[in-house]
Order: sequence, then structure tokens, then C-alpha cells
Amino acid sequence: MRMMTKQKGLSLVELMIGVLLSSLLLLGVLQVFQSNTSTSRTQTAFSRIQESGRFAVDMLSKEIRAADYWGCAPDQESIGNTQTGFFGTVGADGVQGRNNVAAGQKVGEKDVVAGTDVLIISSSVDACAGAGRLLDPASALLPEVSGNCPIATGDVVLIANCRAGDVIAITGVNGALGEGNRVISHGSTLQDAYGADSKILRPYQHTYFIAEGAPGSNSLFMRDENGNTQELVPGIEDMQVSYGRDTSGDGIVNIWQAAEANLNNMAQVTAVKLQLLVTSDEPAGVDTQTITELDGTETTYSDGQLRKLYVATVKVRNRGRM
Repeated sequence: MRMMTKQKGLSLVELMIGVLLSSLLLLGVLQVFQSNTSTSRTQTAFSRIQESGRFAVDMLSKEIRAADYWGCAPDQESIGNTQTGFFGTVGADGVQGRNNVAAGQKVGEKDVVAGTDVLIISSSVDACAGAGRLLDPASALLPEVSGNCPIATGDVVLIANCRAGDVIAITGVNGALGEGNRVISHGSTLQDAYGADSKILRPYQHTYFIAEGAPGSNSLFMRDENGNTQELVPGIEDMQVSYGRDTSGDGIVNIWQAAEANLNNMAQVTAVKLQLLVTSDEPAGVDTQTITELDGTETTYSDGQLRKLYVATVKVRNRGRM
């Protein structure tokens, strides 16, 4: 019998065992990689929705706090105003809204997502942007500002003191920016000789709503009083707004309600409650997720995207007691 003195290669059984062990090892590596990838995707999605949610809440809260500021003018009746549109309502209606918008309704050219709310904030800011102020005028008919006040022809401003106010459209400014005092020309009859005890303010109106941003994704949009619309925060899927009314005048919210067309009721709003649903822009490996809203409504999502509900209650500082 011939004996083999040398052995080369592996037997079929040894080869199959080696392939099996290698496959098991590779499967384990792939499972670890898949788990790490899924965890990383979820953490990235959570960071994105946390960033978007906090930014949106902070921005809207700041707007709500500043709503309905019209300087020191006693009330809307004390403000002389010949303007139209939004500028014709300066002095009132600082907090408005639309509840559960129906399909097909628009803000400007954008379609509002059906079932979401619209928040409308009106107020005013320093027209000189902190770089100037009103001066005692040489003529009672022509207000005068310091040289660094960046007002311009075509601006609509509110000039007010604690006795009265006037909304005027600036037709001209005599004096270059930064080169001495500037005299404002206008075509209105003023109720007072506004001087250093007065403020010059720029009224604004911001309409916040939810519309489609990137295809298949909703965003928070804002439209200003001049008709300019811009996307502010992506990933805001829904916005619901409740309004707290002080019906007794004691500075305490007596009733929470949705927006109403009755402006007498909306004039009693002293606090606003926001509810924002923020969604990740890509699937985050979430099988199912149930979101419970403030009214108790539960919705279960199974599209793999991560969601988080942000809630904030904000006081309107220019209404009621602090």
C-alpha cells in the first residue's frame, strides 16, 4: 500500500467549516455595523428636530411677547391714520389667527397645510433701529430725527407720545444719513408737535403658517406686511395655537380658545399657547411612534421618521398685567 508522505490543501469538510465560521463572523460584524448606523441615524435625526423645535419656539415666543406694541399712544382712537390695509389697523389687532385651515387656503401664493393653524402678530419696532431718535422739531409740521436714524422715503411710520399718535407715509427725508439732523416730509396733518418726548416706530405684521417646503416635507413660513414670504424652519409638520383670554380684566386667563373672527374676543387675549410638531427630514429607523397632543388626540406614525412635540405658553407683555 502506497503511503502519502506529504499532504497539500484542505479537505472539503475543513473548507466548509472554515466558510461557515467566516460567515458567522462576517454576520456579526454586519449586525454591529447596522446597529451603529441605525443609532447614528436616530441621534442625528433627534439633534435636527431638537434644534429646529427650539429655534421655532424661541422665535415665535419672542414675537408673541412683543405683540401689540404701539408706543405710548393711549389707544387706537388717539392715533391719526389715513393709511389702508394693514397700516390702517395700526394700534389694534396685535394678536390674530386662523384655526384649522381648510384645504386650498393660501397665505400669499403659498398653500397652507390643511388642518394647521395660522398665527398673525402685529406690532412695531424702533424705526431708528437704536441708532437715532426724534428731536424737538424746528417746525411743528415736520418731525426731525438725529442723523444716524436710517429712515427712508416710502417708509410708513408711527410717531407717538403719551398724548397721541400719527401714522404717516414718508414722502421725503432732508439730510443724508450720518450727516446732521434729518427732517421728515409727509402729506399728513399731525395731531401734535412730536419732539424728544416721542418715539418714531416702524409697524409690522408677520403671518406664520405651515406650508410645503422641500417635496414631501412641511416647513414654518412667515409672510410680512409687504408681501414677502420666506421659509424659516424646515421640518415643522404641524402648528396648533390656543389663545388665553382675560374676560374679567384681572390679569388672569379665564378661558382658552381657538382663533375667532370676533376681534373683540381676540383683543382680550393675554397669552398664547403654541404646539409644534417637528419631524426629521429623513427616516430615522423608528418602527412606530405615537404622539399625544394637548387635547388628548393620539396619532401613531409608521413611516420611520422621528417626531417630537414642542409646547410653550407665552405671555403677551403689552396686554394685561405682567
